[in-house]
Amino acid sequence: MSTAVSSGGTRDLDWPPQIPSTVWPAKRLARVSARGVARRLSTWSHTHAVVMLLSCALAAREGRAWPLSLAALVSFGALLAIGRGTFTPRGGFGVANAVTMLRLILALVMGAATPAAPGLALAAALVAVFALDATDGWIARRLGLASAFGALFDIESDALLVLVAGLQLWQRGRFGVWILTAGLLRYLYVLALALAPPPAGHVPRSRLGRLAFISLGVGLTAGFAVDGAAGTALAALGTAAVVASFARSFLWSYRRR
Repeated sequence: MSTAVSSGGTRDLDWPPQIPSTVWPAKRLARVSARGVARRLSTWSHTHAVVMLLSCALAAREGRAWPLSLAALVSFGALLAIGRGTFTPRGGFGVANAVTMLRLILALVMGAATPAAPGLALAAALVAVFALDATDGWIARRLGLASAFGALFDIESDALLVLVAGLQLWQRGRFGVWILTAGLLRYLYVLALALAPPPAGHVPRSRLGRLAFISLGVGLTAGFAVDGAAGTALAALGTAAVVASFARSFLWSYRRR
């Protein structure tokens, strides 16, 4: 996430500003405020990635997914505190973010489930989350509620769901550790871009990325609901599609200008 702020031919503003805010034009104040929000969200995203990787390792050691859900609950609570007042352009939490919150709650509940929980119940929860995922972005755009917070909240809720589902499938003995690949890639990608900022910036959304996520959703759901080679093949296909999507994003971000 870029934190540079520039206006016309002026130099980028330092943060925090050295000039008393009372003498700043309203537009420049808004830009500096947006820059501060972007920095806070970016810092949270990097910290969250580390927390998720460490808590996933702990969950793998314990043989249960609940440490991941507990860490996520605390981390997302910090995100809500950081984003307070900037949830939407008008400041309120908004309907779209409420839908994302419902998705997040379902992901946390999935993580709290024991490995003995019925596979069909977890598959149904996944279907519900993916169905809701198709609505919150549309609502945000339709009602003019889109924001940097909402975009990050949406992406990170998706990432948590994928990691929780993969962890549950692995701990239930359905697949090998490879099923965690799709869930871990998001956090590794975030940290890689933080440690070595890409010259080309962040890759724009693509049809490949959307299709890869849909394929992964189908594969993870099938992993819980379909036994045998068919379920394995669908899960492997979805994982491979996400790996290809992340590889494209990585190569695009670090390509030469």
